[in-house]
Amino acid sequence: MNERPDLKSDGFTYVAGRHVPGIERLVELSEEHQLALEVDSVKLVKQLTGVTSAFVYGATFRDHSQTSWASRGPVAVIHSDMSPAGATYMKNSAQNLFLKSTDPSEVGFGKYLETGQDVIMLNVWRPIHAVEDNHLGICKWGSLLEEDALKSNIIPTHVGNTLQPWKYREGQEWYYLKNQQPHEVYVFLQHDDRAKEDGHGINVPHASFKLQGHDKPSTRVSFEAKIIALIDPSPPEGRISRLSNHMTAFANRFSWDELELLELHGRPGSP
Repeated sequence: MNERPDLKSDGFTYVAGRHVPGIERLVELSEEHQLALEVDSVKLVKQLTGVTSAFVYGATFRDHSQTSWASRGPVAVIHSDMSPAGATYMKNSAQNLFLKSTDPSEVGFGKYLETGQDVIMLNVWRPIHAVEDNHLGICKWGSLLEEDALKSNIIPTHVGNTLQPWKYREGQEWYYLKNQQPHEVYVFLQHDDRAKEDGHGINVPHASFKLQGHDKPSTRVSFEAKIIALIDPSPPEGRISRLSNHMTAFANRFSWDELELLELHGRPGSP
C-alpha cells in the first residue's frame, strides 16, 4: 500500500512505536498489564482523533490455546463489531456500565451519553508477540459496496449478536501487517454517530486469516480494547477540518511501508 491508511476515510490506520512496558515478554496477562494496555489505547485514540473524552467499554485478550470466554481465539469470519442495531445496543450497554461505575469520571461520561451526544466507537488491536500466523486483515472502507453487508433481522440482546456480517467480493481491498510486532497497533472505526446516511457510518470489516501454506495450530496472542469517545463541539474552522489536520500531523510521524495488500489466496476465510 503506497498511501497511508486514513482513519477518517479508509476506516483504519496503523501506528508503530507504541511500546508498553512488560508487554513484549508477556507470558500471562495480569490486571496490571491489561490496565496499561487500556490506558495506552485511550491515549492513542485521543492523539489520532483529537477527542478529549474517551473510555474503554470492553477489552479482549485473545489466545488460541485458551478456551475461556475471557481469552478467546482469533475470529476467521468476516465481520464488523456492530450492525446499526448492534451499535445502539452497545451504546446503551456502555452507558449503563459507566453509570454504575465507582469511578466519578466514568459516571460523568455515562451522564453525557444519556444526553444523546454524538460518539465514535473504535477498536485498538495489537499482538502480544510477533504475528506468525492468523494475521488480522482489515478491509479498506472505500472498496466496499452496500450489498457486501449481509442483512440480518436479529435484535441484539448481548454482545455476541451485535455483529455485522460481511461477504467477500472481488474488488474489496484487504490489508495486513507482515510479521506485526507488539508495538505496531491497529486502530479502526466501528461506529460514527455523525454519519448522515444511516447514523452508523464506517464500521470496517475485519477477520483473522491464514496465509497459504500455514496450516499449523495458531500461536497468535493479541489484545483488543474497544473505545467509545465523545465528539467534541465544532471549533471555528469546523469539526472535519480540525480532525483531518490533527490526524495528518500525527500520522506523519510514522512509517507505513510495512502495510501489505492481501493476495487473493490469503483473504479472510480461505483455508
